[in-house]
Amino acid sequence: MDAAPPGPAPLCARLRALALPRGEEAVHGARGVRLTQRGELSAAPGARWIRFTAEQTIDASRSAFRWVATVKAGGVRALTATDAYEDGHGSLVLRAGGLVPVARSEGPEADRGELQRYLGEVVLCPPALVLHPSLEWSAIGPDSARLRDRADPTGATVDLSLDEARGAVTCRADRPRVVGRRAVTTPWLALCDQPREWDGLRIPTRIEVRWLLPEGPFTYFRAEVTSLELLR
Repeated sequence: MDAAPPGPAPLCARLRALALPRGEEAVHGARGVRLTQRGELSAAPGARWIRFTAEQTIDASRSAFRWVATVKAGGVRALTATDAYEDGHGSLVLRAGGLVPVARSEGPEADRGELQRYLGEVVLCPPALVLHPSLEWSAIGPDSARLRDRADPTGATVDLSLDEARGAVTCRADRPRVVGRRAVTTPWLALCDQPREWDGLRIPTRIEVRWLLPEGPFTYFRAEVTSLELLR
């Protein structure tokens, strides 16, 4: 009897193959990536879109990132939004003119939600697919896996699925969403596609993120990655 054909490689291995077309040697000695974005944000269903530009650094060997965006809304001076997960804690801080804090979100729910953002964006940091020692992948289907950080005390997970033909990755999770002064766990979806290669690294360049509300999907973030730099 002929042996059954081998099944698909684990999702992490397939993502590595897509993200590192020149092999894992391309990220030897890397500590992370720096990327730039331009895009739009919406604060609520039906609200107008607000343009932003952003720079983001993503660590490769531990769960950490910092995303700093400049947002201009109408005639008011620019707001700076800093979204981060660092040293096991998550936060979102808005500053007027880049200096004066006008809003802040932090605490256990922010810790979980920001770690989920890191996990969902691991495809934007190809070195992490090779170098992060505590990422754990568990298959949940032929083209999907659940991802967590074994060093994380919150139990945060995300589910990633791959459309290999398009180089597209979909991320799903139940994430904390700020409603007034409380956090409400809400289904969340991120779509990442249109891959592009920079210096041996290939990542999705189009990102669209939405909350799956009872009344229907609410897309609140859409962006284009405009550059990628490997940090050593």
